[in-house]
Amino acid sequence: MSHEKFKTCIDGNAYLKKRFGDVSWVFEPRKLEAWSATTDKFYGPGFVLTGNVTEFLDPIFSSGVMFATVSSHLASKLVIRKLGGEVVDWDNDYTNFIRQGVDTFRTFVMAWYDGTLEKIFFSDKPLPLIKKQICSVLAGYVWDQKNPFVRAHEKAVKGLAKLIHVQSQYGK
Repeated sequence: MSHEKFKTCIDGNAYLKKRFGDVSWVFEPRKLEAWSATTDKFYGPGFVLTGNVTEFLDPIFSSGVMFATVSSHLASKLVIRKLGGEVVDWDNDYTNFIRQGVDTFRTFVMAWYDGTLEKIFFSDKPLPLIKKQICSVLAGYVWDQKNPFVRAHEKAVKGLAKLIHVQSQYGK
């Protein structure tokens, strides 16, 4: 983002203009995109990563507390088993489980930024069941395989958006 574009943004808001309008620039404004960050390894000898360390999705969404709670709870149960002498399949029992939740939530984060969720949220004829299913995902139930917006998250979100678009085109 250029200095001029950023200045225009600040000048367009009375509060920001009053607070920052006359400050001197320390560096050229930068546009940050793709807030998602991940790691290749969720566990190793003597450690297991939990919470946003496994994958940071986006600062706008409040998924961090949910991922921290669920991943820490699961990791602690697996650590207890491991310390008790059991063999733990960390890939299957931990990494794959956490990634499935992260992938589900990522679908909704990306749909937010590409405008798909807005179209779904503000459709003319929202269906109560679909609204409930999507709200469930956004509330953190990203492992509920009974929910089609979890089980087939990408397909379900894209399909619903396409259906809404078609309905709006043909007035149905």
